[in-house]
Amino acid sequence: MRSRLLIAATLTTSLITSTAFAATPTPKPSTTPIKPTVAPSASPTTTSSTVPSKKATTKKPVKKKVKKTATPIPSPSPVWPPEGFTVNNGIYAKIPTGKELLGLISAKIGLATEVKKCETNACGAVIVAADFICKWWEIKSLVSGIDPSDPNKKILLGSLRTTYGELGPYTYANILLISNEPMFLPAAIDPNTGQAAAMVAKNGIVVGNIQAICHKSATDEKIPTNIYSPVK
Repeated sequence: MRSRLLIAATLTTSLITSTAFAATPTPKPSTTPIKPTVAPSASPTTTSSTVPSKKATTKKPVKKKVKKTATPIPSPSPVWPPEGFTVNNGIYAKIPTGKELLGLISAKIGLATEVKKCETNACGAVIVAADFICKWWEIKSLVSGIDPSDPNKKILLGSLRTTYGELGPYTYANILLISNEPMFLPAAIDPNTGQAAAMVAKNGIVVGNIQAICHKSATDEKIPTNIYSPVK
């Protein structure tokens, strides 16, 4: 059993992102300490008289009634459903902004190696969540570019299938969509020097038509994966 959600949006390949909620600290009850008032003891004096000196008297602390403070208000729960997401049947998806993507990279050092691939290959990203448990996620997307024969047209370069593991309800996952589609033309050799010339970037490559599928049943296939099928 699965549920799917299609996002009508694209993400450029210039990727070079986790969503967190900052909980407001719960206020502590405020009680003003009451200091007891103590009268100083009389200093004993020594005289030649045989009359004994009076004993110093100490006043008892004056107790004041302390008003009970109001019951602390608990921290608010994270906003749900999430704002700015495309939603369908309890599934939420969103194309992250550049700032969100940088936050993802900073928060998860383990993704640095994967992100390195996006310096030379076409990549995208998507943030997903659901109202229920998803045993695994399947993200389908298309990679397109500018038609060499007509700069006003787009051509399909390939399709990408990305998988992601289990995700609990009301939990976000930032998923990178990494293809093997190169963003640069093959390096040419300079006939004068015999050395490779600077790489030329392919313009207009995007990862779009992203479709997020939440599977409610487990699978035996290897997860996570990024499988790219170029157009032949």
